Amino acid sequence: MAADDSMSSSQSQLLPPTSTLSPSKICSKTYKKASQLFLTRRLQETLTTIEPILTVSQPNDDQYANGDESLPPIAVAQATWRIKTWNLYITLLSAILDLGPEEGKATFGQKEWKAISAKVREGEIWETVVQTGYKGREGSVDAEVVYNLATLLLNHSPSQKLNQQRLETYLSSYVPPSLDIAEHLQNSPSQQSKARVNGGTDTPKDLAARVRIIELFTLHVLPRNEEWDYASEFINLSEILDEERKDIFLQTLDGLKEEKEQGKLRAAALQKEKDAELERQMRKTERQRTEEEAATAERPRKGHTRNNSEVDYGIEKTNPNGSVKGREKGEKQASSKNSTSSNRTPFSPTGSKNIKRPEKPVSRPGQTRALANVLRKLFRYVSNTISGNPLSFARTLLFLLGLLAALSRSDVRERLRRITGAGWQKVKGTVGMGVKVSYI
Repeated sequence: MAADDSMSSSQSQLLPPTSTLSPSKICSKTYKKASQLFLTRRLQETLTTIEPILTVSQPNDDQYANGDESLPPIAVAQATWRIKTWNLYITLLSAILDLGPEEGKATFGQKEWKAISAKVREGEIWETVVQTGYKGREGSVDAEVVYNLATLLLNHSPSQKLNQQRLETYLSSYVPPSLDIAEHLQNSPSQQSKARVNGGTDTPKDLAARVRIIELFTLHVLPRNEEWDYASEFINLSEILDEERKDIFLQTLDGLKEEKEQGKLRAAALQKEKDAELERQMRKTERQRTEEEAATAERPRKGHTRNNSEVDYGIEKTNPNGSVKGREKGEKQASSKNSTSSNRTPFSPTGSKNIKRPEKPVSRPGQTRALANVLRKLFRYVSNTISGNPLSFARTLLFLLGLLAALSRSDVRERLRRITGAGWQKVKGTVGMGVKVSYI
């Protein structure tokens, strides 16, 4: 109701209280005022100004001179102002949609902006133009208006199916102009004027507009719908296009098709590269994770495993100041001295890699005797303390029982052997290092 009041007030501003203006004059004044508002980007005021001449007058509105109340002024205005007004209205709708949802809702309100957006994107604007401005005759729409409508849907409609159907209907209703001069002379001026008002195409300007519509239809709308063969056939069978234009359109169509196919190939190649890169990254991550897990599992194993490698005492194998024979002789003498001083495991001062150490330490009689001596001394100490303190005897007895229980376990005995063997290895290493130092 508020919108109707605003449109009535806008129309009343254009017309005097007792209006006798013609529809063309009304459209002219409205177009000039709306154009000035549109150039200053006052889109809402432009829409409010131009809408009254596109709608049917209400009973309380001022009527134009000799006007039909069932038709808006735009429907009976001259072709010049009719085309200009419709083109301005279509351009205004495109500018409103270019604002975007946020700015559009802030300017027009959420409800109105959604209605305008749906009217354009769903193609309802085309039906509005045909019914309001051309009395429902699809083929009578001016060629320039059709071109702008198709461009509007091409830019803002997500689907071009409706645009294709409308253009097909319009182009199929076209009747080629007669080139018979005698027939044109026989036609009365009133009939020619009526043909122009109804959107005739007898002028070169209208024919040029038709060519632009065919170009838009075959090179833009149909390719968007993947109708490549249909576009090529339409160009070849067109009666409006000459041979030169047909060749140009066909070459352009082939170029567009090839470009689109190459674009698809480039997109597929790019996607393939992205997938390969993603796969490489996944493999690299998996390999790093596997290596980290292996390193984590190897670390505890190294901590519990005895190192069987030979001890490097930092003595160089070569002596730059001595001869080879002298070094060999000295090594033999040191080896003979070491063998006479100890009858245990032979030790090579040269650190030869051919000598292999036993995998497991071997229990020796000396170790057993030392253990027996420790137990004997412990038993004497216990026997001496029993007489003075029975409670101490009980504690000692419990200690001995615990010690025997511990020694009865094979893993404890094995660990004790390893500790004892490691101690002897250190003693032998110390003796061997002393021999080397004394030799040097």
